[in-house]
Amino acid sequence: MNNGSYSDDDIVDVFTQRLVTAFNIYKNVFIPIGEYYWTRHQLTYGTSQAHRLIVTFFERFGTYYDGRLNEARVRGTYRASERLSFALGEQWNRFRLPTPGGDFSVLVGSFQTNYSFSRFLTLSSLIQMDTANTQAVSANFWLRWNYRPDSDLYVIYTAGTRFAIKFTYSWRP
Repeated sequence: MNNGSYSDDDIVDVFTQRLVTAFNIYKNVFIPIGEYYWTRHQLTYGTSQAHRLIVTFFERFGTYYDGRLNEARVRGTYRASERLSFALGEQWNRFRLPTPGGDFSVLVGSFQTNYSFSRFLTLSSLIQMDTANTQAVSANFWLRWNYRPDSDLYVIYTAGTRFAIKFTYSWRP
């Protein structure tokens, strides 16, 4: 759009999937073996990325494994300065499936902070709440060093559970 905002809409997406083993979609809810067809629709709107406050809205709905799935997301990002940003997001998934226990909702909320020491070195943190997990709250911290074009070194810590290092290298920058 002329003001930098955007819309990304998929009027109709059609999917086919064959399950050869039962699919555990949530807790004790299983999708039986079989072939499934579903049709999904998506509407997305976002404000201009050039502003200090950026807001995005996402809605996807339609059939899903012989039932229905509605997904809604809202995310707001505030750039406090050229180096510091904060983002708050919420996602709601409402399942209506024709299987025992198939009517359920999953909520995922998140708060993210990013600080750029330079355009090559960024520290980020993410605190997330997820009603589908037994450990409903998690925290992740990562340091990203872009040491050359398309090549990064990540140092990632997931609070209480693990520490990882990821290295990427592009042969042709």
